[in-house]
Amino acid sequence: MARWVVLVDRSQRDHHDVDEVAHFEGTQEEARARLYEIACTHRPGVGLRQKRRQVYRIGDGDAYYANIEGAMATFRVVYRLGELAWSTHPESWPWAWK
Repeated sequence: MARWVVLVDRSQRDHHDVDEVAHFEGTQEEARARLYEIACTHRPGVGLRQKRRQVYRIGDGDAYYANIEGAMATFRVVYRLGELAWSTHPESWPWAWK
């Protein structure tokens, strides 16, 4: 089984950051399903009171763009799926795969 990470790429005004949202093992189909679920449900901001969310698939399903309108702010985020390609010691990572 492959090892996967879901990344969220956020931009708000002059601030931009990328965070890891989830780590897991599975097939590519399972990983894409998990990515879609996260894109539809993840809250990219603390205290976000969502009013409306639009989720757009980018390409073949390895990324989604979400426009999330909250009570006080709008978040525009991209969720991306990454497959582990190489590592020196993956079992020693602090968030060890389970």
